[in-house]
Amino acid sequence: MKLKYHKKDDILVVKFSSKPVDDSFEVENTILEVDKDNAPVSLEILQASRFFHQASRELPKDIKQKYFA
Repeated sequence: MKLKYHKKDDILVVKFSSKPVDDSFEVENTILEVDKDNAPVSLEILQASRFFHQASRELPKDIKQKYFA
């Protein structure tokens, strides 16, 4: 797995595989790309900083302090 953050566009890309993309699905601010067997190839999180800011609100206080302070 590889992670890449595009700061200018605020997009986080998680690459699971180097297989060719056969299809993609967009749900809210995420795009999931899959291969011909519907196995994940990559996941793009659009507006990543906003996503993680909102997600961090749901985390326990000790985790927030350790990783997001």
